[in-house]
Amino acid sequence: MNGMFRNFIGLLCLITTFFSACRPKERSTESVEQAMQNYNRYILEMDVDSIALLYAPDGELGKMAKGRDSIRRFLDNFKRYKVLSQVSTTNLIKISRDTALQSGSYTQKVIVPVNDTVTVRGLFSTKWIWMDPTGWHIQRMETQPVK
Repeated sequence: MNGMFRNFIGLLCLITTFFSACRPKERSTESVEQAMQNYNRYILEMDVDSIALLYAPDGELGKMAKGRDSIRRFLDNFKRYKVLSQVSTTNLIKISRDTALQSGSYTQKVIVPVNDTVTVRGLFSTKWIWMDPTGWHIQRMETQPVK
C-alpha cells in the first residue's frame, strides 16, 4: 500500500507540473514589458520576420502598414540600415482583460545607407492584444519622433 501511495503522489506531482507548464502566460505589466524588449531585440537585429510575427495578423504599424505581410514588406525597405542601439522606456502600461496599452519613449541609433550615423528619439504608443497560446501581440504601434 505504501509503494502504491508513493506512485500515486508521484503521478499527481507529474500531472500538476505538466498542467502548470501548459498554463497560459501571465497577463502582467512585466509580460508586456518583456514583449517590448523582444521587439527592441528584433529591431536591433533587423529581424523583419520576427518583427512581423510579433504583430497580430491584422496589426498596424502606424499608417505605413497593416497586416503581417505588409509590415514585413515595409520593413524590408530598411534592410540596408544597421541598427546600433534600440532602447525603449515605458512610462505607462494599462491592462484590461486581453488588451494592454503601453506608452513611453525610444532612442535608436542607426547607420543609414550613406554611412552616416543618426540618432532618433521619440514617443511610442502600443496597443497589445493577448492571443492564446503565444501571448502579447501588437495590434497597433504609433511612433512620433521628437527633436
